[in-house]
Amino acid sequence: MNKIFVLAIAVILVLIIMAGCGSSASSVPVSSLSVEMSEFRFDPADMTIIAGKEITLSLKNTGGVDHEFTILRKGVVVKIPFDPEQQGKDILAQFKIGAKQSGEFTFTLPEAGEYQVICSIQGHMEAGMLAKLIAK
Repeated sequence: MNKIFVLAIAVILVLIIMAGCGSSASSVPVSSLSVEMSEFRFDPADMTIIAGKEITLSLKNTGGVDHEFTILRKGVVVKIPFDPEQQGKDILAQFKIGAKQSGEFTFTLPEAGEYQVICSIQGHMEAGMLAKLIAK
């Protein structure tokens, strides 16, 4: 009985240590991103890239309507509802994909920090199409 108890404790400790050592894939900076868009979300919703490096962005729209991957300037938090005429100056990059379409784009974020990503098509952001892009 004592051996089983000690073994169980050892297994639990190993699992705790392994969980603490792991990092989510979204926290490791990358130079290419694959993002799936649908009604009404981005997958993944949290992304980490390398600041100052050209990033290859592969977008796939699995939804039944057009979607946009709009990156706002560093530190900008969009106001709801998004008004492109009033907030257009806050857009750093924007890529549009038609329903059931895919595309590849490139962009560079000039400095480290947090950037908000939205679908700027009317009503989409309000329905949940928001993501976070971190440049390291």
